[in-house]
Amino acid sequence: MTNCLIVGGGIIGLSLAYELSRRGLSVTVAEQGAWGGQASSAAAGMLAPLKEFSQPGPLLDLGIESLRLYPEWAAELEAEAGRDVQLCIDGLLTVALTEEEAEQLRAKFTWQRESGYDVRWLTGAAIRDVEPLLTDRAIAAIHSPSEGHVNNRMLLQALVTACKRRGVTLLSGCVVTGFVAEGSRVVGVETTAGSLFADETIIASGAWAGIAMGWLGLSIPVLPVRGQIAAVDSAGIPLQTVIFGSTGYITPKRDGKIVLGATEDEAGFQREVTLEGLTGVLNGVMPYVPALSSAPFLEAWAGLRPATADGKPLLGPVPGWSGLSLAGGHFRNGILLSPITAKLMADYLEQGRTERLEPFLPERFTSVVSQGRKMG
Repeated sequence: MTNCLIVGGGIIGLSLAYELSRRGLSVTVAEQGAWGGQASSAAAGMLAPLKEFSQPGPLLDLGIESLRLYPEWAAELEAEAGRDVQLCIDGLLTVALTEEEAEQLRAKFTWQRESGYDVRWLTGAAIRDVEPLLTDRAIAAIHSPSEGHVNNRMLLQALVTACKRRGVTLLSGCVVTGFVAEGSRVVGVETTAGSLFADETIIASGAWAGIAMGWLGLSIPVLPVRGQIAAVDSAGIPLQTVIFGSTGYITPKRDGKIVLGATEDEAGFQREVTLEGLTGVLNGVMPYVPALSSAPFLEAWAGLRPATADGKPLLGPVPGWSGLSLAGGHFRNGILLSPITAKLMADYLEQGRTERLEPFLPERFTSVVSQGRKMG
């Protein structure tokens, strides 16, 4: 029996496995498909809490703290895995092309500035001093020099390597079909590879978390939202800065790609790239950097992001059951929130501490919808 069994091998599950193994616990991760094949791949690796979160509160605080953890966390992970994750904390621009957008941006800038965050208001030529390739149509922008991005694919590869080196048992192609319980205590799961037992079971299966909770007669609002994303070759397009606009984002990577995104469409558990989605992504970004129209197209892909009803993740124990907890519902911000999620969840699993998890506890949503229990 292992100390901790994690169901789900995306960025959250792997980050937690890495953190727990560093604390000396034995860990097994069961993943039904490829490592990081869903929400973790439907991402550009953005580390931008000030852009992502529209108001002060616990979610913004969580994002800011996670961003602060990133440099040391990434450096330790790179040393452990012997792999670069291409962490770039070199700023980003949120751009307005119309007066209406500028007014909305100005309101956001005002509260962020008053809250003490390092943001700058740029207009006219000052915007293109930061990014010369930006369109002349840009009339205003928030420049956030302390935010950035990471190569999410390289990050996932580094986490897999580091987990292996720390003795984590990684089971890919392992589909969980039910829980194993003794009374009201979960002691493991049933899978297509047989039963797995653990002192603590953590559901980190992203958009599939709601299905797992249904096996216990619980209902939590986790909705799969498809994200479609594309990449072009950066050759001849010396883009320097991440650009966010109202219709898309543009992220230059050090591996020679420019990542473009992204859709948010509800298509159930379908994760195919559609012509409509791809067209929307490409048309959404070209108004900001016209030079992209000549960029060689490289690839497009999609994944399912787990959205919750209030936009906040689900972190902590599952009500009514011991030995079972959730780590999910991060929607578009799993990459950003992975270091802090791993730390706080490991604190809970190792020490029983939940005070930092209060705003994110699953008990705010879960309700018994039936007395049926699927035990495998």
